Amino acid sequence: MDEKGWTGKSKGGKTGYQIFVFLLKHAGLTAAYLLLRFVAFYYLVTPRSSTRYSYKYFRKLGFGKLKTVLSLYQNYFVFGQCLIDKISAMAGFGDRFSFYFEGEENLHQMVKNNKGGILLSAHAGNWEIAGHYLDRLDTTVNIVMYDAEYESIKNYLQSVTGKRKANIITISDDMSHIYQILEALDKNELICMHADRMMNRTQRKIPQPFLDEDAFFPYNIFRMIVTFGVPVSFVYAFREPGFHYHFFATESVIYNGKQDVALDEISRNYVSELEKKVKQYPLQWFNYYNFWGK
Repeated sequence: MDEKGWTGKSKGGKTGYQIFVFLLKHAGLTAAYLLLRFVAFYYLVTPRSSTRYSYKYFRKLGFGKLKTVLSLYQNYFVFGQCLIDKISAMAGFGDRFSFYFEGEENLHQMVKNNKGGILLSAHAGNWEIAGHYLDRLDTTVNIVMYDAEYESIKNYLQSVTGKRKANIITISDDMSHIYQILEALDKNELICMHADRMMNRTQRKIPQPFLDEDAFFPYNIFRMIVTFGVPVSFVYAFREPGFHYHFFATESVIYNGKQDVALDEISRNYVSELEKKVKQYPLQWFNYYNFWGK
């Protein structure tokens, strides 16, 4: 990870993905997880800034030094599991996953209101597998994301998994993604985006207390949502034992009124929900950069 901010790239190379896909096809999830244990250990013992920043995160949760080191390993391991699970589910390599949808009725109600809506999440849990299974909603789900992956990796994964069920809206420098989002909302579609990462330190930011220290959240995302004036639900999908996922969706809220007040309210509510979830699932926040950097 870059000291100046998050780079937008996930870990690993094409060869690594090919090895895990081969195991999924011919040996199944258990074998893939077994190899992953060695990969997670490699990430733990090789010098990298992500380990240093995650160490600070676990210490802020009140973990002792030994528990923090163990948690660093488990965090890398669970992150790998989420990537493997996503590929397995999307490619149809055996449907072993079960889901519990807590608050799904909130999303159905959002669709019935015929105003479109924002599903606001974070890089916590397995948001991509959640997007894959949200086809049970009677509308299109659009995922807004940065396109910073290597082209060879993207092409390879698409050849394995096929076309995503969710539509992808790529964040672009010319801001054309804003018009795509507006068009989708006009068609009563749902927009899933994250608000827990700053691409660089020059971005305008909103400070909010997070784990007893001010952290910075992207101003432009919250302002865009307030400007749109559509319902917002905070959504997460966390991995639990036994190939099980727990999906959460809060009751939707429209943040309107005076802009400064609405911005403070939505960012404060978002951070409060994020903090609650990372305390509940501390190993599943995958934010590998200097989150509290000044």
